Amino acid sequence: MVKISTEDEDLNMLMVMGVTGAGKSYFINQLVGKKIVEESDSLHSCTQQCQLVPATIAGHKTLIIDTPGFDDSKRTDTEILTEIANVLTAQYELGVKLKGIIYLHRITDTRYQSSAIKTLQMFQKICGSDAMKNVTLCTTRWSEVGANLGAKREKQLKEDFWAYMVHNGSAMTRFYGDEDSARTIAAQIICKNTIVLDIQKELSEEGLNLNETTAGQFIGNNLQDLEKKYREELSDLEEMKQKLRENDRAMRLQIQQDWENEKERLRRIQEQQVSLEQPTAANIRQEITKKRGKLDKIMGFLPLAFGVFGALIGIPPGVTVGITNWMTGDDGNGSFFDLFN
Repeated sequence: MVKISTEDEDLNMLMVMGVTGAGKSYFINQLVGKKIVEESDSLHSCTQQCQLVPATIAGHKTLIIDTPGFDDSKRTDTEILTEIANVLTAQYELGVKLKGIIYLHRITDTRYQSSAIKTLQMFQKICGSDAMKNVTLCTTRWSEVGANLGAKREKQLKEDFWAYMVHNGSAMTRFYGDEDSARTIAAQIICKNTIVLDIQKELSEEGLNLNETTAGQFIGNNLQDLEKKYREELSDLEEMKQKLRENDRAMRLQIQQDWENEKERLRRIQEQQVSLEQPTAANIRQEITKKRGKLDKIMGFLPLAFGVFGALIGIPPGVTVGITNWMTGDDGNGSFFDLFN
């Protein structure tokens, strides 16, 4: 870990996770009391990358991290895991206190779909069993179901899909869609002891590359299965091309197009496999050292922390100016924003 003095700073972090459409961005907007991050009114994600939102919770300066779901249709699981791993590694290396994770789930869902199961599996592998006591499993959209039906589904979650996490100390709660509910949920987590997730131990303490972590291996195994599938399909298409007569020109063209599409899918899979091999902790330490070099202009831990996070993930429009006021209570003179360049 990079040695940084944080004795006079009280900077915490909460992560908000869950499937696309669970209401993560809406929850964060309610938590901060205004619309900071873009919300979706459908099952299509508005959060295309992790986003940082500053808040004060129960008197504690806190960084809220909005995350995309692993079922995002526009980004690969590799990209999303890499981004989350970068954020968590930076938080660990900087000494920011990770207080917990809020995992959102729609109470309106009649069953756990495959995408939700995959997201939950990834979540568990990122956290590990020891961190479950700092996880709050939060159901949303209670205004859209009757009380009895909602309670029945809640019981099913506790006894089935969430049983492992509840057994290991995770709390269950309801988000009723307003600011008071959001702040109550966050305040209950912010008073907990700091936690270290399994993926942080693996990356920063054990020095593993991302593909060697439990979460990375989970994605890597899926990629290997897909690679095998695409290679078999390419082989079949190649064989079909060889067997077709020259006068079957239209069919040959279609098979050639299918072959090129499969080849492109295979290339993307191989790119993801290479991407997972990155030395995450070493890269983050390099970024921290780079930002520390600018402290001759801007002194203090909070600007450094925001500079590092700002280089890694998104900061919603309209937040940047408010960050300086949030940190100091003063109007910024502009130099703080040099850290994001």
